[in-house]
Amino acid sequence: MIDYCTILFDERERVLLPLHINSLRHYAPDTFNIKVSVRPEDTESIELCEKFGLEVLPHPIYTQLHATLDYKGYRHSGYDTANRLGKLMESCTSDWVVLSHLDIVWMGHPLNNSGQPGLLPIKHLMTDEYGVLGIYPHGSMALNRKAYNGCHCGFWPLNLAGKHYTIGNDSWVDVAGYDEIGKGEGPNWKLIVMNGIDVGMLLKVEIQSYGYKFYRPGPTMYFHIAGAAYHGPGGTHPGDKRELAEGDIAVYKEIDARIQKALVDFARFR
Repeated sequence: MIDYCTILFDERERVLLPLHINSLRHYAPDTFNIKVSVRPEDTESIELCEKFGLEVLPHPIYTQLHATLDYKGYRHSGYDTANRLGKLMESCTSDWVVLSHLDIVWMGHPLNNSGQPGLLPIKHLMTDEYGVLGIYPHGSMALNRKAYNGCHCGFWPLNLAGKHYTIGNDSWVDVAGYDEIGKGEGPNWKLIVMNGIDVGMLLKVEIQSYGYKFYRPGPTMYFHIAGAAYHGPGGTHPGDKRELAEGDIAVYKEIDARIQKALVDFARFR
């Protein structure tokens, strides 16, 4: 059996669990030992997972403390996700582990990539030669557990700024921290803001530095509802007393609409 991990963070995401698990078991009935990270106080989600015969791992919310009150770096949810994925990996025993978002409906066996022109079945790549198959922010990935256990950065996200130097015909970027934003520029450099390095993106870079190969497609036989998690907008979580900004309220409404559409489109897995 191959360990398979996902996260049920918010009670509003419970309706996605049957779509996810039933579709997975439809195409891969005897392949995976399924583990789910759930908040320990969300007893209804724990009971639902147990009803499906899943292994439940209660994980308290992990908050990366802000250094200052006006810090506007990576949202808390990214750090909590990284922590949960790390805890899930600690519980695994198989040589390879599949990790997936909950808002995925499987449309074929996760290890086959059948019917996808030019893509290799990842079950043939799950060897000591490869470290990572797929990109977690895209929806699903397979991870060599031995390779992962040798990592330092792992799943942790990171926000960066950079100093872009131009001197004569030479041009380069020095990595800088967000604290340097707004503190002016030098005669030969200007500050640039780099896109946040998402959860697991450092992992795919780091693991290659240890000599393992990376295969970008990873598992592809799924429909990703995408943006159907309540684990991100505003960096909020259940019990958070902060008021949502107007933009975040609009995001939540869009999430609700996507979930309702998926429940209709994939009613056969409900």
